[in-house]
Parts: sequence; structure tokens; C-alpha cells
Amino acid sequence: MSELDALIERRDEVLSKVKRISESCEGIENEENAARVTELNGKQAELIAIRDELKAKLSGVNGELSAIGKSIRELSGSGIDKILDAIKNQRWFWFAGKPKILFDRDTALLWADLNYFPYQKIEGGAYYPKEVFPLLDALNIEGFKGWRIPSVKELYALIDDKSFPFMDGKIRRIKNQYWWHALDGSNTILNLDDGNRYNRSDYTSYILPCCDALVPTDYVNNLSPSNNFYSEREKLQFTLDIFVQNDLVPLFADESITHLYRQIYVEKPALLKQLAELETQIAELQNNSLRLTANFDHRPLLAKYNVDAVNRSPIQYYQAVQSVGNALLDVLNEYESAQSETISDFSKLALRLNAKYVDSPHLTDDENRLLADRQQFLAQHLELGVDDVKHQILSIKSQADDLSARIDRINHGSNSIVELAALYVEPRVDFAFLVENAAHIVRAAQQRVDFFTRHRAFVTNVVAKWAAWTDNYKAFATNMHEELASLCRDDGVEPDTYDAWFDDWRSKRFTLEQRFLPLVEFALKGNLLSSGDEESAAERMLTILQTYRDDVDGFYLHERKNIYQKFAFQAGGDLQEKFETESELYKLTEKFQRAVQEIIFGCERTEERMFLLRWAEPLSNVPITQLVTFIQERELDVISAEVLNQFAELRRQNFAAYLADSRAYGEALQKREKEYTALVFRMRKDLMKQ
Repeated sequence: MSELDALIERRDEVLSKVKRISESCEGIENEENAARVTELNGKQAELIAIRDELKAKLSGVNGELSAIGKSIRELSGSGIDKILDAIKNQRWFWFAGKPKILFDRDTALLWADLNYFPYQKIEGGAYYPKEVFPLLDALNIEGFKGWRIPSVKELYALIDDKSFPFMDGKIRRIKNQYWWHALDGSNTILNLDDGNRYNRSDYTSYILPCCDALVPTDYVNNLSPSNNFYSEREKLQFTLDIFVQNDLVPLFADESITHLYRQIYVEKPALLKQLAELETQIAELQNNSLRLTANFDHRPLLAKYNVDAVNRSPIQYYQAVQSVGNALLDVLNEYESAQSETISDFSKLALRLNAKYVDSPHLTDDENRLLADRQQFLAQHLELGVDDVKHQILSIKSQADDLSARIDRINHGSNSIVELAALYVEPRVDFAFLVENAAHIVRAAQQRVDFFTRHRAFVTNVVAKWAAWTDNYKAFATNMHEELASLCRDDGVEPDTYDAWFDDWRSKRFTLEQRFLPLVEFALKGNLLSSGDEESAAERMLTILQTYRDDVDGFYLHERKNIYQKFAFQAGGDLQEKFETESELYKLTEKFQRAVQEIIFGCERTEERMFLLRWAEPLSNVPITQLVTFIQERELDVISAEVLNQFAELRRQNFAAYLADSRAYGEALQKREKEYTALVFRMRKDLMKQ
């Protein structure tokens, strides 16, 4: 998998996670809202990427991000409403990973957690006399500085609620102590029991530091019950904003709310940031990579345009099409340059394929057409240059140029308003689809090179086999008849006899030749291929097919005459000879089927197994078909209709049902072989009774 493949896969995974969080946590109540939230999430990710790239526009982009975040909250408020309700019902908050501080919802003040902070000098003894201020100046708790002594008012607000975690709720004491430092304009010690205040210089006391680091401007006034300018939800949102803006994870009394908060305000933003980074990396790879492959993505290119505006304006339309055309031509030129070595190698490989096929006088029309079609197919699929692709892109660009010229002519005419109105309403393909289609044209060319680069050995082997098969068949049609005739004349076999044998031989060879191209065509779609250096299933199948072909050739050259001589002087010997011949040929078919079986069950994909089964079927059925045809043409009454029906049933057998089980497939194949042998034996036995 290339770097670009991996990035696109990660991007899609991140998008899927964002969508799941949006749907499960943010209250998507209908399909329209879900679509809008997805759109807004995507827009939010785009804006994050823009913010990182364009620092000068940070302020404006942040505003857009804020607006989008507000829109998401408005559309998908269920999860956020739950969080706001939890804030409403909980005043004091600890934060995940920061156990030494405590947050007050009503004031936004941070307070030192007295389980950690040494509020007294010794156990049961007073602490902090006059040196308290220097100590606070140096205090750093959980990364927060600026700690101070609370005012009397702040301390009373703390204890009057009686929900402060370090009070027992019954008495107005903190940690069961009543002497605490406080300020009211002068150094003060506050007695929580009686409310009296004492001069700090005369007494020592305990200390509970607080910090204003998180307090926004006018926070307390904005949250005041007497403030009617903000709604209750907006007041709660002020608190939520403190958590979110400071990357804090509040711990709610209800753990499920904490989990919900993490998903919406921690996990989702992190995913959006990751998404933005991935989109940026993908765009950079697509813009800068010298090896643009089959994963070229047109969406970053399309994102540069306001598609709705382009579709509405013929002027923007032709300008955008020209721009996209130029961009794609640049991609093609860069791609062609980067892949020049691969393209050159395959151009050399395809030289023979590009030569015009010349009909052989020794071949029939069907045979010449088969070889010509095979050559043409390979030539087309080995054409790796991008000239044709450039022509298609230039054609699109030329149409945009024509539209521009037409507008210019209208503008120079005397009836421009009417003519522009007519041009405005003329149908034009949607710009987004036009770009997608143009990118598809480019991507198709890239896919071919990408495929051939990864499967160079296979393609080179296919071309070599094509040349060998073509030469072999032409040589067969030109020379093999005479070679067979020479062997037969020496033993007194009549010409009409060996001519008939050659016709059968040629028919079988033609059927074998017909299997070459479908196998190659299926493989060039990415099937039956290996990823490493090992021989692919497609190559092994071509070898098996060639072995079958050579076995058939060997039979007609070396075995066919012997069978003829065996039955030449017997009554009904011609029929016995035919059945013996077909039985021997069927043994070659059995050998072929066994070899194909091994390949079939070495394939993991059902599609490949099914293809090989159907691909081999014509060769597997040829012996049966020819034998039945022979019996019917000769009108052999001695062969019963029952036997013919059984042969027909044999031909109709469907092995697809056994594709999931190699053993069952092998047993079915063996059963068919036995049935064929038994039927041939019955026919030969019936003939002997005549």
C-alpha cells in the first residue's frame, strides 16, 4: 500500500469516527440534521487546515470555526444539553489529571485541594503567619500560577453554600477548622464560627489559596440571577466554554456525562485536527508527488471552486473548466515524465502488438479473426502513453474555449441581452460531475501504469506467451496437416481418413485457442495475480492450457493412427475406433480438469473460483458434446435414448455447488469421470451385439 493509499484510508477511518460521535453523542434527530452536521464537521476540518496554513487569517478563521461550532450545537444539542444540565446541577468540579485543584462553577475560581495542599504547618497546629504572601507568590499547582488569599466575601460564598467538599455540611468550618486567612482590604484572620475578624499580624491561621487564572471578564456578573440579558442555557454555556477553551476535562458526578464530554470536546476535536492534517498531507502528495498513481483524488482540486456559483454563471463555468483542464494537463505531464521509464519499457514490449495483423492464407476467417482480436486487445491494454488522455482533456478545455469565444461574439453583437439569456439557460453538465469525470479519465490511465508496474513480470510473460501461441497456431495450420499425412501415408491410411482426423484436431485446437484471451482479460483486471515474485495463478493456468494443447497435439500425431489400425479390420470397427478415440481424449480432459481443480481451490476469492470453473467448462464438455453429436449424426439406433439422455445429463452437471469444498468438488469430478467411462463402455458393448 502506497503512502497516499494509507493516508486516504486513515482519513476515511477518521471521518467514520467523527460521524459516529456526531450521531451517537450530539443528538442527531433526523436525516436532514445528520447531513447538515456531517457537512459542518467537514467544513470545520477544512477551516482547521486553513488556519494552520494561513496564520495571518487566524482571527477570521477562528470566527468561522466558532460559528460552525455554534451551528453544530444548535443542530445536535441533545448531548450538549445533557452536559449543560449536569453543570447546572453541580457546583464543584475536579479535572481529569489535575487532582490538586477544585473549580467553582459560580465564580470560576480555582481552589487548592486541601487533600494535597498543606493548609496547616503541623497536624492540628496553625500555619502561615506573616510569610504567607511570599509563599503564594511562588506557588504553582497543576500548572496554574497567581494564587492568592481569598477575600472575606469569597470565603463566605464558599461556606454559605455548605456544598464545598471540605465542609461536613453541618457547621461553618473548613476541614473542621475555623481560623482562616481572608482579606477585606486589610490583613485579616477570619473566625468562621463567630464571623469576627482579626489582624493578621497578631494571629496565625490556616490558608485556602484561590486562583483567578480561569475567570473570564464579567463572569460573575454574567451569571448573576439578576442578569436577564442571558438565558439560563447561555449562562451555563459560559462555564462550559471555560472547560473547552482551556482543554480541561471536568469530572461530573455522573460518569456517563464525563464520557460524553470527552467524546464531544476531546476526542472529536482531536479527530477533526487529525482529519485536517491528513487532508493537508493528501493534498500535498497529490500536488507535489512525482508518482501520481491510481489514487489521484479530484476533491482537493474541486474544493478550490464554489461549485454552485460556477454552475450558475456561464462565465465562471468556462473559466473554471479551463482552469481545471490546465491543472489536469499539468498532472498528466508530470505523471508522464515521472513514469517515462515504465511507459518506454512497455512501448518497446508493445511494438510487435502494434503492427497491423495480416491474415494468414492458411487460416480460416474465424481463425484469423481470433488471432487479430487477441492482438488488438493486448495492444490496447498495453498502450501506456497519455496522448489519448491528453486529447480528451484538451477536448473538454476546447469546449470551454468555444463557450468563451461565443460569449465574446455575443458581447460584440446588437442583441446581446436576448442571446445571453438564451445561453444562460442552455443545459451544461454539472461542474462537479465534469471534474469528477475528467479526473476519472486521468485516473484510468494511471491505473494501467500502476497495474503494469506492480505486475511487470506477468505482463511481460503474457506478451511472450501471446507471441508463442500465435506462431504455434500458424505453424500448426501451415505444417501439421502435412506432417500427419506423412505419418499416415507410410502405413497406407487413406487421405480422406487422416483429413477427417486433422479436421477434428483443428477443431479442438481452435477451442483451446479461444480460452487464451478470456483468461488474460480476467487477469488484466487484477484477478488471479500474486503480489510477490512467485508465479501467479493466471500464469499457471496458461501453462496448464498449453500442456493440454500439447497433449492433444501429441495424441493426434502419435496415438490416433494406432487406434485406427487396432479396429481397421473389425466389423463396426469405425464406431469402436471413434469411441476408443474419444475415451483417450477424455483422459486428457480429466488430466486438465485435475490441474484446474488445484488452481481453483488455491484461490481465496469466490469470484476467481467461479470464473475458472466457467472458463474451463467448454473444454471439459467438448468430448461429451462431440460424442453425442457423432451418435445423432450417424443415427445409431443401437445406442439407446436412455444412454443419450444420460450423456446429456452429464453435460448439464453443475460443479459450482462444490466450490466451497475441495474434497466434494474432487469427488463430483471423479463421479463424472466414472459415469462417462461407464456410458462409453455401454455403447461399445451395444455395438458388439450387432
